[in-house]
Order: sequence, then C-alpha cells, then structure tokens
Amino acid sequence: MELSYDERAKLSEELWWSLHPPADDLPQEEIDASWDAEIKRRIDEIDSGVGKTVSFEELKADLNATIAASRRDQS
Repeated sequence: MELSYDERAKLSEELWWSLHPPADDLPQEEIDASWDAEIKRRIDEIDSGVGKTVSFEELKADLNATIAASRRDQS
C-alpha cells in the first residue's frame, strides 16, 4: 500500500496478465466463437431477467462516484 496509485495499477495489470496470458496462439475463429458464446450468454441473461441493465446516466454516475472515492482514498 506504500506504492502510488499508478504503481499499484501497473502492478495489478502485470499480475492479471501473468494469470491470464494473451491468447495470441488461438485461431481467430476460436476467439470469435468464444465472443459469440459470451454475447449470447449475456443476452440470454437479460432476456430471462437474471441479467440487469443500467442506463448510461446511471453507469456514468457510478463511475464518477468510484473515481471520486478513489481520489479521496489517495489523499
């Protein structure tokens, strides 16, 4: 926690990619099929009522609140 915000962000990104390496060796068709399956899953969740949608205004307000809280924590 003694690292700066930017240093922690960089470290977290490096840790993420060490656990989830890029899929450069996968054929594009397999990547596309995976995305298609994920999109279908999300649409099915929304259609069934399990998934929740939010308006752009709500998303923007949530993001602004998160950024403001983060800035307060850095102070």
